[in-house]
Amino acid sequence: MQDPYVVLPSRPSGATPRVAFVASYPPRECGIGTFTYDLVNAYDDIDPSHLSAVVALNDFGQMYDYDLHDYQGRVRYQIDSDDPDSYLAVTDQLNRSRIQVVNIQHEYGLHGGDHGEYVVEFMRRLQKPIVLTLHTVLPEPEGRFQEVTQEMLDLSSVVVVLAKAAVPLILDHYTLPPERLHVIPHGIPNFTRKEAIRRRTKKLLGLDDRPLLSTFGLIGPSKAIEYVIQALPAIVDQKPNVLYLVIGQTHPHVRKREGESYRNQLTDLARDLGVQKNVRFNNRFLSNSELMRYLAATDVYIMTYLNKDQIVSGTLSYAVGCGKAVVATPFTYAKEILGDGRGIIVPFKNSEAIATAVNSLLTDRRKLLQMEDRAYKFSRSMTWPNVARMYLELFRYVSYFRTPVQAAG
Repeated sequence: MQDPYVVLPSRPSGATPRVAFVASYPPRECGIGTFTYDLVNAYDDIDPSHLSAVVALNDFGQMYDYDLHDYQGRVRYQIDSDDPDSYLAVTDQLNRSRIQVVNIQHEYGLHGGDHGEYVVEFMRRLQKPIVLTLHTVLPEPEGRFQEVTQEMLDLSSVVVVLAKAAVPLILDHYTLPPERLHVIPHGIPNFTRKEAIRRRTKKLLGLDDRPLLSTFGLIGPSKAIEYVIQALPAIVDQKPNVLYLVIGQTHPHVRKREGESYRNQLTDLARDLGVQKNVRFNNRFLSNSELMRYLAATDVYIMTYLNKDQIVSGTLSYAVGCGKAVVATPFTYAKEILGDGRGIIVPFKNSEAIATAVNSLLTDRRKLLQMEDRAYKFSRSMTWPNVARMYLELFRYVSYFRTPVQAAG
């Protein structure tokens, strides 16, 4: 297999293929939607004369408040994820269109049917080459879950994963020719790292005299934020004015099941530990510009995920892309992206280790800046323009050879 992060040497060149991206999409509050929005914009910036189409996956009547008509811009088609006929209707429309390649941004839970099987019939009926991007790859797939994934792989011209660690998981558990599997990293904004930007952003936020820790994303128990709060008393001992920002709304699935009980537990814990003045919650789904503002101001970014098998994290990608010093638990993606001194890995569920790691950075500015520099330099290939060009090479390749795998099957 070729070196990850390097896509197929492309025989064709010139024209930019017309692509339909199948994914959740803003205003739906979803990480895949944000990812797709950024990828589509970066891809279309390469050749504005060939704007992409978006096939938006909707989840009506459950946890979202928008309707069929809230989308703007590139959304040309919509699929109700729980309606198999909706998938087939859009397939027929795409087959009649001038679209040359279909890119499916796949996450388990986005599609209806048993283990998301509705997308399989959608892929089977498409008469266009398919580039399948897998945002989650499980280490021990089994049963119908494994069957549905294998069917998706069989129907794809090319499969993309977002981390090198996903490659052996695919090749060991599924049947897929290695030359059809490629790694393209999670994209990141093209951020300029300067100490003056941190100082200026802190001042704009009214926090210019405080060391800042942050965690952002959709909030739920899997984030294990309670262990960071439990670490705060020891951090406050070293830096009394430290502030920990928990940025993001409660995950819609969590909110539907449990309301705001997890967030309330966190606020109660901070009060019980006497660090309520050192924790601030921003309970909103933030725009990219707002997220970048908070990241620019951050001194140490913290991720205490509980799932050791998490293969990719957009929030970690963004933090590294902004040149942040990161303290994280040893989930798969963290071990890959934070190696070689680009971050500090701490054990799961270990508040003492979190406090020690954070204090080692807040009390040693040189160490913090060196770690930031290594993270920032490592992430330059991950900027959205670079990622979009990697996708362009794949799209050109499959459109040139016109290889809708299912048609040959």
